[in-house]
Parts: sequence; C-alpha cells; structure tokens
Amino acid sequence: MAGVALLEHTADVGIIATGETQGEALAWAAKGMFSIIASLEDVQPRDSSTIEVTSTDPETLAVDWLNELLYRYEVEDFLPSQFQVTVDESKTSLTATCFGETFDPDRHHLLTSVKAATYHRLEVVHNGEWRIQVILDV
Repeated sequence: MAGVALLEHTADVGIIATGETQGEALAWAAKGMFSIIASLEDVQPRDSSTIEVTSTDPETLAVDWLNELLYRYEVEDFLPSQFQVTVDESKTSLTATCFGETFDPDRHHLLTSVKAATYHRLEVVHNGEWRIQVILDV
C-alpha cells in the first residue's frame, strides 16, 4: 500500500555547561561539544592553538566560539581536548588557548559529526555562576 508517514527525528543534541566564570563555562561548553565529536581520552595535549573571538553579546559569543572551534577542526584537523578561556570585561570577547593534536584516524575514535552550534534554545545566564545552554546541529 502506497503512502507517506511522518517520521519524527531530531538532528540536535544539547549541552549545558557551567562555571564560576564565563570563561570556565565556555571552556566546558567546548569540552562538551568535542566529547560528542570524539573520545577525548585518546587526544593528547601535544599542540596548542590560540583563538580570539569577538561578538555583540554573551549569547552570540558562545555560538561564535563553538563554531570557530568547529571551523578549525574541519579546516585544520586540529582536535582539541583542553581549553583555557579568558573573557574580557565587556563579556563579548574572548581569548583562548586550546590544547590537543592533529586528528589521526588510526588513534582517534570519532563518535558524531557536529555541523554547528545554533541559537535554538540558547541561554547564557549569570546567577552566581555562569550557565550556558546550547543546541548543536548533528
């Protein structure tokens, strides 16, 4: 019998990262995102990369930060596993040092492909601690 049915499917996964500072929460958000991409216990902090991101507000900064990391992973094959993030007083600009290594398909086990960090249900809240909720398009 011919026909069509609605197939419900979600192509998203959400993460919530917290920290005492905005930088710490952003570092945990990055670690959470890359733990979805690969088994981070196999990634050695052999190399480092410095990243600077400036945005219009703390919410956009979170999305821009994660998307910049994804871009560098895709273009440069740099797979980071540790992050040190400092945010300026405006809360809209960061400087980060990321530690990791070049992706090696013989040693690194990939889990899920992440296409982008999105604005869907994005939250950046500072209530004693920083809390970042972001949905990733997988």
